[in-house]
Amino acid sequence: MAMLKESGAAAAEYPALARVRTELEAFKRKFYLNLLVRGLLVAVGLLLTLFVVFNVLEYFLYLPTVVRAGLLFGFSGLTVYSFMRWIWTPLAALTNLRKLLDDEQAARRVGELFPEVQDRLLNALQLQGQARDNALIAASLEQRAAQMGNISFAQGIDIKQQSKPLWKYAAVPVAVLLVLLAFYPAFLVQGTERIWHYRRAYSPPAPFQFVIKNPKLTAFRGEDFTLDVGVAGSAVPADVSINYSGGERRLSKVVGRGDQFRYTFEQPQGDVTFQLAGAGFNSPEYKLTVLERPNLRDFKVNITYPAYTGKAAETIQNGGNLTVPEGSTVRWEFATAATDELALVFQNPDETVAASGTDKTNGTFVATRRVLRSQPYLLRLKNPASLNRDPISYQLTAVPDQAPSLTLEAFSDTVTQRYLALGGTVRDDYGLTRLVLHYEVKRNNQKQGARSQKPLVLPTESAGTYAYTWNLNPLNLQPGDRLEYYVEAWDNDGVHGPKATRTRPAEFRLPGRREMRQELNAQAQSVASQMSQAAKQSEKLERELAKAQDKLKTKREMSFQDRKQLENMLDQKQQMNQQLEQMQKMFEQLQQKQDQLSPKSEEMAKKAEELKKLMNDLLDPETKKLYDKLQKLLEQQKQPDAEMQKLLQQLENKEDVLQKELDRALEMFKQMQLEQKAEEVADKLEELAKQEEQLADKTEKNDKNNPDNKASNQEQKAKQEQIKQEQAQAQKEFEDLKKELQELKQMDKETGNQNGIDEQKPEQEQTDQDMEESQQQLGKNQNSKAAAKQKSAAQRMKQMAKKMRDQMSDQESDQAQQNIDDLRDILENLLTLSFDQEGLMKDFRKVNQSDPRFVQLGQTQRKLRDDAKIIQDSLYALAKKEPKIQSFVTREVGEMNGRMDESLTHIQQRDPGRATATQQQAMTSMNNLALMLQSSLDQMQQEAQAGKGQPQDGQGQPGKKKGKGKGKGQGNKPGPGDMGKMQQQLNEQIQKLSQSGKSGREMSQELAKLAGQQQMLRQAMQQLDKMQQGGKDGQGKEGSKEGKEGGKEGGANGKDGKGEEGGGGTGDIKKLMEQTETDLVNKRLTEETIMRQQQILTRLLEVEKSARERDQDTKREAQAAQVKTPVFPPAFDKYRANKERQTELLRSTPPSLTPYYQREVGEYFQKIK
Repeated sequence: MAMLKESGAAAAEYPALARVRTELEAFKRKFYLNLLVRGLLVAVGLLLTLFVVFNVLEYFLYLPTVVRAGLLFGFSGLTVYSFMRWIWTPLAALTNLRKLLDDEQAARRVGELFPEVQDRLLNALQLQGQARDNALIAASLEQRAAQMGNISFAQGIDIKQQSKPLWKYAAVPVAVLLVLLAFYPAFLVQGTERIWHYRRAYSPPAPFQFVIKNPKLTAFRGEDFTLDVGVAGSAVPADVSINYSGGERRLSKVVGRGDQFRYTFEQPQGDVTFQLAGAGFNSPEYKLTVLERPNLRDFKVNITYPAYTGKAAETIQNGGNLTVPEGSTVRWEFATAATDELALVFQNPDETVAASGTDKTNGTFVATRRVLRSQPYLLRLKNPASLNRDPISYQLTAVPDQAPSLTLEAFSDTVTQRYLALGGTVRDDYGLTRLVLHYEVKRNNQKQGARSQKPLVLPTESAGTYAYTWNLNPLNLQPGDRLEYYVEAWDNDGVHGPKATRTRPAEFRLPGRREMRQELNAQAQSVASQMSQAAKQSEKLERELAKAQDKLKTKREMSFQDRKQLENMLDQKQQMNQQLEQMQKMFEQLQQKQDQLSPKSEEMAKKAEELKKLMNDLLDPETKKLYDKLQKLLEQQKQPDAEMQKLLQQLENKEDVLQKELDRALEMFKQMQLEQKAEEVADKLEELAKQEEQLADKTEKNDKNNPDNKASNQEQKAKQEQIKQEQAQAQKEFEDLKKELQELKQMDKETGNQNGIDEQKPEQEQTDQDMEESQQQLGKNQNSKAAAKQKSAAQRMKQMAKKMRDQMSDQESDQAQQNIDDLRDILENLLTLSFDQEGLMKDFRKVNQSDPRFVQLGQTQRKLRDDAKIIQDSLYALAKKEPKIQSFVTREVGEMNGRMDESLTHIQQRDPGRATATQQQAMTSMNNLALMLQSSLDQMQQEAQAGKGQPQDGQGQPGKKKGKGKGKGQGNKPGPGDMGKMQQQLNEQIQKLSQSGKSGREMSQELAKLAGQQQMLRQAMQQLDKMQQGGKDGQGKEGSKEGKEGGKEGGANGKDGKGEEGGGGTGDIKKLMEQTETDLVNKRLTEETIMRQQQILTRLLEVEKSARERDQDTKREAQAAQVKTPVFPPAFDKYRANKERQTELLRSTPPSLTPYYQREVGEYFQKIK
């Protein structure tokens, strides 16, 4: 600003000098403009020349990429240089952006252009700074400036003239360029384009053209892309290659098309630039663009099961095929790449589920669906470029809640048929809610009954077994009734509600009376057959024991064959014992079935109980001990000796007794079956007579002449037809009774006609005639006459029943009296035998083995043995007819004979010591036997006496017989009460003897007799104890209870209170008896003896009272336990075991199995059942 002021001030003070400076500035501007024009001409000429040259070269030569790049970048660099060198510099100076010339340089150039100015202008400019302070210099400069004032410095530069030589250099390339543009623009355009796109490969025009057949050059990452190329032109190359990624590959020819070529880019991962080549010619560059398809990286499925299944939620990784319970909620979580949309497409388009993108940046989508049916589904992924290439298809299987599977198997009680054991398997896929038994009772001749149901206990698991023991007694089923039933189960379906499944209806039919009778007859025959077979086996075994005994008598060593024979006998005995046990069970079942069909009378029940005890006694514990002893001797390799001989003899005797007991049981069984059938027939006759009377009453009421009959004609006809049917049924039932009477007669023949059964043929014929005439009168509607005949038939049937009862009662009374007489004779013979044996025993004690009398006494012993055999046969014959003679009585007979046989053996061996010992044992058995027989005789007499006061049949209750006796089980053995009476009689005899004053031999004989009686009582007491211990008294295990109670009441010492020997506290009584025996043998009859006897009697009475109370308790317990344990067939136990095993297997099934496989496992178990 100061310079401007200074310049302005100078100009005002020195005008000439200011004008010079102005001219000098104009000169510099023109100088810059001249440089700019010349630079433009040079730059344009040079660049256009190079442009044309470069285009010509590229157009004709098709320069390589490197050369073209050099041309492009060289031209670009030259253009920049030319601009900066020739255009930008003067232009910047012209616009004062930079200074090219200062005043002095400009003055020198002006001096060169104008000689007259020379150095004056330069000097003036140099002295201008000093002029401010020196006026003289200033005046001199003004003068010089005035001299140059008329000169225009700018005119010294002729721009046109100076630039004229350069215009030709610019005009020629411009003209060439214009000509080319006008007439052959492709010349410039193609060259420029190829140089500008120096990276592209260009080839000279070929005589053919490459044609890309593909609509688009786009591929997808990782997917093969096939390039189809066609060649069109006058000449076709034989081969075509492709150049990319620095390599050359050959295209394959399309078969049958010489101008078609193909190349496959294998799974490109990025864009591919390529060029085709053939016959030395190259195509332009092409670009294969590689796009991204939507891609599913992974996914997981979260399954939420319905609550009722009890299954925990589950997550499945990368598993699209799903099998889930119906009603489950499925949530898919997808992780994708290059995906904008995802949908689950089902068969029904309306059910398509569009997944929501929770994080589209990361490609995360979520879809949820509740599964209600099975169907396939697709995953559809989409982006702007494409859908997913391959279909992603899965199957969604909805497993519907299966209905429960249920089986039912039933087993009936084989004895009473009053119980049904129901069982089966029940299973469901997830659980059960109810299990119910439905049933309907259809009475005989009824089509429909009342329906009822019972809830059953569900298994704790979803698959298991159930069992129910069904007591049919409350249903009051009658013979011929049918029970239809089925089991129904409900599941816990929480989607559609519980579903029910029921088994097929099953039917239980209670056999009719006729069927039951046929079955009972067959079973009774089976029991009788087994008894007969067991008796034969016992007889065979007895013979084999005898043979073995005889064989071993002459041997010192036992051979292998001998041992094998004895072992075989042991096996036979074991089999026979099993057969006896089976026979006992069959007999008990038979009695139960018979009670069900027709309850026994009290007398018949007593006989059945006595026979049952007899059969239970067949398995004698003592016999088992003997066989066990033989087994032990064989195991010890014991050689035959006296001990083994004695053992074999005892076993032979035992088998003989068993054989006779079996024969006796068989006879008693047959007799009892006969009596029971007679009772049944009599009962049926009375029942049928009652029905006939009721039918007669109906007939009279339906008489059309009856004034009380108000029914219409149609109703009367219907009732008449019903009456006729009932009458025909009554006739049929009477025909059945006639057949049963024939069977009864045949049974009596098998027992020797000892019952005198009369079929009552005349009465049968008259009854048949009455019933037939009644039917005829009914057909003629003459009801009054028909009713009369019906009443007549009923009366005759009553008479037949009464006659049968009277015959059986009379026969029973006569037989009872005969049995009493026979038993009295046997008892007398037995006492005689006992006295004779006692006398013989005393005689043997007085002789030695060398005494001639020894042989005579031996013959006497043999005679006594023969007498004993007669007693034995008589007793066995009586025992077959009299059940009150217990098995231990017959066993005691065998024991007696065995001892007598041993005595004979010792006599033959001249061994009087052992002979007398065995005689003493035989006499003891005789005394015991006499006591037992006396007890039985007393009871038989008491029952016979009591029976005389009972009303005859027809006067009292139907079916009841006289002679009830003292009660069930009483008198079957010598009880404490019987012994008390005998002890009281013995005490009276001792008391009388002590007061009689007798002495000497007579006194000794009386004392010996009393001692023997006391001994018999003591031994009977021991036998009673043994019976109670073994439970053979019909009271089971009450022996121990009796011991405790008797010990409490009568225990005089410490042992008694514990019930010594389980005999009801009788241990101290036996000791007191032994003391009395000792006193009597030693002829000590003192006051102490009499007091002891009174004490014995008191104790016996106490034991009797205790026993009586126990009997009452036992009876009450028996009455309270009328319901018997059901007996099911063995198949039921096997079935139950199989089901339990199957349940365990079901429980062991892995819980991770799907419901389908769990169901398959269950079906497999059903198949292998």
